[in-house]
Amino acid sequence: MAAVLRQPAYALHRRPYRETSALVELFTADHGRVAAVARGARRARRPQPVEPFARLEVAWRGAGRLLTLTACESGRRLALAGRWLFAGMYLNELLMRALPHEESAAALFAAYEIALGQLEAGGALEPTLRAFEKRLLRELGYELAFDAEVTTGAPIEAGRAYEFVRGEGFRAAPPSAVNAYPGTILKAIAADAYGAPETLKAAKAILRQALRAHLGERPMASRELFRSTGR
Repeated sequence: MAAVLRQPAYALHRRPYRETSALVELFTADHGRVAAVARGARRARRPQPVEPFARLEVAWRGAGRLLTLTACESGRRLALAGRWLFAGMYLNELLMRALPHEESAAALFAAYEIALGQLEAGGALEPTLRAFEKRLLRELGYELAFDAEVTTGAPIEAGRAYEFVRGEGFRAAPPSAVNAYPGTILKAIAADAYGAPETLKAAKAILRQALRAHLGERPMASRELFRSTGR
C-alpha cells in the first residue's frame, strides 16, 4: 500500500508497543480496518491522540499488515457514558472480530458514525445495535432477507410463520416447528421498526445466530463487561 494522506478514521483498539508507542486498530472510510504503529503515542509530552470514539484524520505509510502512522489529528470526541459507552465498545468489538483488514467499507463507516451519534444522544440501545448488526452482515456479504422466503423468493406473509436457517435465511415453518417467527415480526425487522418488545427479542436472537460464524464462539468481552455491571 502506498502512503495514504488525510483519511477519516476511528480508533477501535490500542495497546502498548515498545516504550512510548502503541499498536492501533483503525476503522477508516476508504480502506476499512487497518493496523498501524503510532510512534510516540504514549509519550508524556504531546502523545498522539488515538483514543476511541473521536473522529480522526490520519495519514500512514508502509506495506503489509502493519503500517506506520505519520499524522493523526483528533476532532471532537463523542461523549459516551454508562450503557451507551458499553454499546459503543460492543460496536468496536464487532468490527475488530468480523471485519477483514484493508477491505473498503465506506457504507459501513457511515453507518458506524450514525450509530455513534445515536448512542451519544442517549437513544434506545437495542434498535441502534440491531440496525448496525444488520448493516455489518450486509457489508460482509451475508445480508439476511427478512422480507423474502429463501427457498422460493416469495414475500414474507404477515399471517404465516417462518424458521431461520443459519447461513441461508427464512423458510416457511412446518406446524411442528418449535422456533418459528411470525411474518409480522420479520417484516418489522426488515423495516428496522423495533417498537414492539417481541420484535427486538426476535431480532437479537436471529442476528446473534447469524453473526456467530463471523465472530467465533469466544464470548464478546463487551457483553461480559455489560453483564458484570448489573445494569
